[in-house]
Formats: sequence, structure tokens, C-alpha cells
Amino acid sequence: MEMIIHYGMLAIGIMFTPLSDDVLMITHLTVADAFIPGWLLFVSTWILFTLTFGWFYLIGKGLHRILPVRQRESRYLKRAEAFYQKYGARTIIISYFIPGLRHPLHYIAGFTSLKLRTYAFYTTISAFFYTGAWFLVIGLANQIPAFQQFQDWVLSF
Repeated sequence: MEMIIHYGMLAIGIMFTPLSDDVLMITHLTVADAFIPGWLLFVSTWILFTLTFGWFYLIGKGLHRILPVRQRESRYLKRAEAFYQKYGARTIIISYFIPGLRHPLHYIAGFTSLKLRTYAFYTTISAFFYTGAWFLVIGLANQIPAFQQFQDWVLSF
């Protein structure tokens, strides 16, 4: 049950708080490592990021349907569409690693009517690499005694 609550809080944090996903990921991997085996932690985190970023796509898709045509024709959205047409869905892979652009580019993917199959493919791959990169960073940090002390201090609360 504790694990479900932990992942629920992470998903809500990703979707609704102004905190960086990187901070949330570091905290998640540091805390969850104490009660979830490594491979299960990786797979579950990967799935969680894939699903929560799918949420952003669906919001963008919904906004495209409810906004008046005049607002859909804004110069900013035209630029975003041109960006997606120029660079394609590979933008999604890059967006995972750029704080500040991570969420908006996923909203825009839905808003510009990028096909769901294409979006799902690229976001699944992106979430895999993003999760893997943080696993590597936290794994290397765990070998540093000062980080171990900090982790022990955080987990003592």
C-alpha cells in the first residue's frame, strides 16, 4: 500500500506541481530505493513517467477540441506546429531532457494532433532513457559516502 501511495504522490507531483521532474525523480529514487527492488523500481518508474506524460498529450488533445478556432490560429501555436513538422516526433525524446520545455512540448504534441501511436512510441522510448539516466546518476551517487549520509538522513524522517 505504501508503494501505491508513493507512486500516486509522484504522479500528482509530476502533473500538478511546479517542481522540476528532475527533483521529483531524485527524491523518488532516493526514497523508494529503500523498499522497492532495483529492477521493479526501474520498470514501475518508467511506466509511471510514460503514463503521466501521456496525460499531458491528452490535455493538449482536449484543448485542441474546445478552444475556438481563432485561438487555435495564434502565432505561437503556428510556430509550435512548424517546429513539430520540421523536427518531427523526435522532439519528444529531446524534451524529456530539457526542463522547462518538457511539459509544454507534450501538451503541444497533443494540440497539434500528433498521432497517438507515434506519440506513445516516442514517449515510451523517452521515458525509458530518462529513467535510465537518473538510475545511472543515483547509482553513481550512492557510491559517494556524503550522498549515503544524506540519504540516510532523508530516510530517517
